[in-house]
Amino acid sequence: MCGRYLFTSPPEAAREAFGVEIRANFPPRWNIAPTQPIAVIRMSERRAREFALMRWGFIPSWAKKDYFDRVGTKPLINARGETVAEKPTFRAAFRRRRCLVPADGFYEWRTEKGARQPYLIRPSAGGLFAFAGLWETAHDPDGGEIDTAAIITTEAGPDVAALHNREPVVIMPSNYAAWLEADETDAAAALAMVRPAPEAWWSYHAVSKAVNNARNEGEALARELGQRDLF
Repeated sequence: MCGRYLFTSPPEAAREAFGVEIRANFPPRWNIAPTQPIAVIRMSERRAREFALMRWGFIPSWAKKDYFDRVGTKPLINARGETVAEKPTFRAAFRRRRCLVPADGFYEWRTEKGARQPYLIRPSAGGLFAFAGLWETAHDPDGGEIDTAAIITTEAGPDVAALHNREPVVIMPSNYAAWLEADETDAAAALAMVRPAPEAWWSYHAVSKAVNNARNEGEALARELGQRDLF
């Protein structure tokens, strides 16, 4: 799964990577957690790429007002790639409302000596990349509209399998356009992109357990354990 990640690249890097105008002046985030606002790239109603902020925790459009109460403690932050095209919760969004979720890495935990040790996983080559995402406009308990999103996961590939049995799906730059052009006719092509990253694409290192607390922020969270930890 993917339950915590970082997006630290400046807006200019995101603008160049995704070919989208970014007016929001968002700060680097080292510990993005469920239910928080996240940055996404989607297609607008005018069929142009746009930057948007959404709640990380998918809510289907058909959900009733009490849905917030029933899933509030366990938001749908991930969608399983194996069933995303058929499961009623995500099916419509997969066909029509796919998005890219910019990131610079994500965290995963492994039990070691009876305790959960966090690791930072990021591209071996470094730099900004994009998770495969879905979005939906839902209604909050007060009747207002809220855009929500989930990150698609799949069975872990060779790089991540030693840490966890799942990994977030990455959309490669050559597939950005095809992934975002979401209509029902190209859902099969999109499903073919739902796969683990190729071998040697990821690298990882242990980090401070301070990342366990979503209130902690800052570059020190991403440092390799033992390298002048500040927590």
